[in-house]
Amino acid sequence: MNKTNENFSFTKRFRFTISLFVLMMLGLSLHAQTTTYTLKGNVTDNIGEPTPGVSVQIKNTNMGETTDFDGNYTLTANLNAGSYTLTFRSLGLVTKEVKITLGTEAEVVNAVVMNLDILGLDEIVITGAGALTAKKQLGNTISSIKGLEISESGSVDITGGLSGKLAGVQVTQNSGDPAGGISVRLRSASTVNGSSDPLYIIDGVIVNNNSTNVLGTTGVTQNRLSDISPQDIDRIEVIKGAAAAAIYGSRASNGVVQIFTKKGLSGEPVITVSSSVNFNSLRKKRDFNQEPFDWSSSDITNLDKVPVTRYDYQDMVFQNSTGTDNYVSMSGGKENTNYFASFSYLKNDGILKNTDYERQGGRIRINQVINDWASASFGTYFSTSKSNDQPNGGYTAGVLPTILFTNNTIDPSPDADGNYPNMTFYPNILEYIETFNFTQENNRTISDLQLNLKPADGLKVNYILGYDNSESIGNSYIPIGTNTIALGKAATTTISTKQLNSDLNASLDKDLNDNIKSTTTAGFSWQSDKTLLRSIVGTGLALGVKTTDGAASISTDESRSERSFWGGFLQQTFGFSDKLFLTGAIRLDGSSVFGKDERNQFYPKASMSYLVSEEDFWKNNFGSSINSFKIRAAWGQAGNLTAIGPFDRLSNYSAISIDGTSGLIAPTRLGNADLKPERQTELEFGIDMGLFDNKIGIELTYYKQDIEDLLLARTLSPSTGFGSRVENIGTMTNNGFEALITAMPVQTSDFSWSITGTYSTNKNEVNNIEGEQFGIGNFGFSVAKNGQPLGVFYQGFYARNTDGSLLLTPGGLPQREKGSYDANGNPVPERDASGQPTGTSLSKVIGDPNPDFIASLTNEIKYKNFSFRMQFDAVQGVDVLSWDTRMFYRFGGGPETASELRGDSVRGTGAAKFGIAESYIEDGSYIKLREVSTSYLLKDPLKGVNSVKFTITGRNLFSIDNFSGYDPEVNMDGQSNGARGGIMGLVPIPSVIKFGVIATF
Repeated sequence: MNKTNENFSFTKRFRFTISLFVLMMLGLSLHAQTTTYTLKGNVTDNIGEPTPGVSVQIKNTNMGETTDFDGNYTLTANLNAGSYTLTFRSLGLVTKEVKITLGTEAEVVNAVVMNLDILGLDEIVITGAGALTAKKQLGNTISSIKGLEISESGSVDITGGLSGKLAGVQVTQNSGDPAGGISVRLRSASTVNGSSDPLYIIDGVIVNNNSTNVLGTTGVTQNRLSDISPQDIDRIEVIKGAAAAAIYGSRASNGVVQIFTKKGLSGEPVITVSSSVNFNSLRKKRDFNQEPFDWSSSDITNLDKVPVTRYDYQDMVFQNSTGTDNYVSMSGGKENTNYFASFSYLKNDGILKNTDYERQGGRIRINQVINDWASASFGTYFSTSKSNDQPNGGYTAGVLPTILFTNNTIDPSPDADGNYPNMTFYPNILEYIETFNFTQENNRTISDLQLNLKPADGLKVNYILGYDNSESIGNSYIPIGTNTIALGKAATTTISTKQLNSDLNASLDKDLNDNIKSTTTAGFSWQSDKTLLRSIVGTGLALGVKTTDGAASISTDESRSERSFWGGFLQQTFGFSDKLFLTGAIRLDGSSVFGKDERNQFYPKASMSYLVSEEDFWKNNFGSSINSFKIRAAWGQAGNLTAIGPFDRLSNYSAISIDGTSGLIAPTRLGNADLKPERQTELEFGIDMGLFDNKIGIELTYYKQDIEDLLLARTLSPSTGFGSRVENIGTMTNNGFEALITAMPVQTSDFSWSITGTYSTNKNEVNNIEGEQFGIGNFGFSVAKNGQPLGVFYQGFYARNTDGSLLLTPGGLPQREKGSYDANGNPVPERDASGQPTGTSLSKVIGDPNPDFIASLTNEIKYKNFSFRMQFDAVQGVDVLSWDTRMFYRFGGGPETASELRGDSVRGTGAAKFGIAESYIEDGSYIKLREVSTSYLLKDPLKGVNSVKFTITGRNLFSIDNFSGYDPEVNMDGQSNGARGGIMGLVPIPSVIKFGVIATF
């Protein structure tokens, strides 16, 4: 493939980027004669409390400041005499503008009161790189959350801290391993083979959040966002759906999560130090066989029993563990320069023995005001992490799978010679923990250089150059003598990904007349990423050797991928009397992964926002009870590239060997030059209301998504000479509703109480799949099937009588239904002369891993310097395919065998259920106490100490559910998209209690 002909080379684009940056910087030192003024004041909220962290900016300039802990600010500015406007902004408060006049007085003092903005309509959000927009102008939903809520959630991962905070956002922790991954879905899945995780952007830089497995074991696949410390986050903005994210083009159909890190403030240095210790424990043990006897024979007709000793393997492999999280930051600045620097260290031991996660990270951000119309910023972040892991769950052997496959009459302790007894066809559980070595190491650097210009009144130009470099190394060692690999095994896998972003955006605000305001935004972006994967596996290790150097047999693998993306957009917004806003946008996007005829794609967008409550008729009739009422609508298209690799459009071949002759070529996948991106079209409607002096806020949204041109691998006829071909086949729809209700029943200077509830529901359906369905995970039990939600479980089910009761065998055992299928593929049970099932073993849809709805309820109380917060998360109407339950049916260590031993059920019942998938479909619904926390703040406790805050946080403390296993939230297919809701041998999510202290100096 000729990369040069497809798009600019990496070198040319880099040179172009640097040249552009240099040209922009020329002449910036020229400015008119100015005078130094000092602007100072105090900002309070509507109940008289100081408001720290309020952004105070001189409108249409780069000069600004932020209020301190007591709501005070001091801003030194070099300006010409004349009239200016100070803009005050803060999350949760109504933006306020104050006009000032600068003359002969060198100092201007004012006091400002900001009112509660319960819906955040005045909040300024980023709708594209550098494009600032007030939420009241938007026809689609953009949700914001303060970084403080993330850092105080008790989660060691940014994405985990989002759980339950926003409507339409489902966060699933896929494993309780300390380095386990987390999945985030905004609204629902929008692809079959690709990823449904959103696009992540940190400080304007699109970053890598891959979840690549470097250990070959499902339970410990990490997200790369785990590299980022939650304590470095200032705020997060979540853009849901294609209608909102269309401006990002071909990678935005899953939505966008924009993460903004902390920045420095001018003034004396402020040092923040925090330290915490957490205690992790197994929240719930699962039932197991504790009967003190066993069958004397495997012959099912032999009912003799013999006494045995049974062991609680859970107590042998789980532990109570601890962790610590330490953080220090310094920020400050003088005149036109400010800085922020931080360092963090996290160490967390797992509840499964011999597992842990350790992370160090540092961040630096420098902002420089060049003059009154130009500023620059540079930021860099580095992190290193290492984890000790255990193979567990999914499709591989491991500690917990071994327990499932073992009759717990075996003592796993080694003998006097150090030999571990065989437990099953997997290694001994203690042998895993004490002799196996599975580790991951990660190195990450994210850097950006930004230039912000305001060369003319109303014109803003923003340029961002970003670089993201991540490397993950997985090392594994299996000693000689285990019953899976007797000769021992060592392996190393390295994945390196480099991304370069270049974004240039400009916006022009213009008042066309007294009532009409125009905002025009345009931009161009380019991104390149390169990924290199290398692995080496050695078997037959020399005695005492733990690396591949000493292996008798070595195999290697290497793959490389390289992609580039480019695109430009133009967006126009008209505001009428600051109450009706109409927006239209177009984006042209291109990607090197597609053929030349489909390489560039067009994505349009349109939206409307109408603040009905600004009309006089509303104020006169409803204003006393409904303070604000906004109607919004949005339509847009966006694409998805995650379902296709860089070279999937090309024919692929594999080298084979025949009769010792190598170099022959075998075709594997037929190329398709006409492939195009998956495309999502979304229509969204909603209303926002503020009631009773803005004490209650309501946000309601309905959306409909139509996804077409799904990228799927189609199996080809052998006569073609190829096995498969990627094609644009299949469609998907999502219909959903989201609700956010927040209220402030009480708000005084000493006491406040806030309540926030979220509710989200979505109906998904897949259609136009060739061959009606195909397996996508869970050993093929999860399928994409026409007319059904993505990932439903399609397998065998119970034979039943006409009254719905189980049809048992003559021996009293349950059995799988048999029969035939009608012309529509529906199962038709059949009976023989004795009334027993006859024909082919039948399958049908037996469960759905997609929830009926998700919800959360949060209460927060503040009394003087004391605060209390409690958050419940709920997932309802979801099914789980529990392989844990299935294995316990058959191998003797589970409660089913205990029931048979006691005579409560017929011997052989568990073995019969083992072959009927419906028997291990469980209700995965839960209501979980996700977070509970309390804190106490001391102001000025000692000389030189501004504040000390003591915190206690609990996370995942209890769950209300009917699940027989540890926790229905985990998922054996990790961060994969389609195959959800399967569980086998995964580390459960621990309960966490965390004690912390935060001090500022």
